Amino acid sequence: MTKLPNSPHSNTLIPIAEPMHPRAPVFEKLVWSVEDVARELSVSVRHIYKLMSCNKIPYSKVGRSVRFSPVKIDEWLRKGGTR
Repeated sequence: MTKLPNSPHSNTLIPIAEPMHPRAPVFEKLVWSVEDVARELSVSVRHIYKLMSCNKIPYSKVGRSVRFSPVKIDEWLRKGGTR
């Protein structure tokens, strides 16, 4: 409930509708490293590398570095965590 400013009924509360779709999660970092993913999923770094070698987790390579999109990881988890 929110009060309308400068309204003749300034003490009247008006309900505000909730959005129809849930909000997407907000992530502190736009790109995650292997360590970040392991920390977020509460698994070992070694396990993340195993998932990568089986092509079971979405990732990208930037040169020799491996990077993860938090949004894609979130989508992957919502779908059950497998491809």
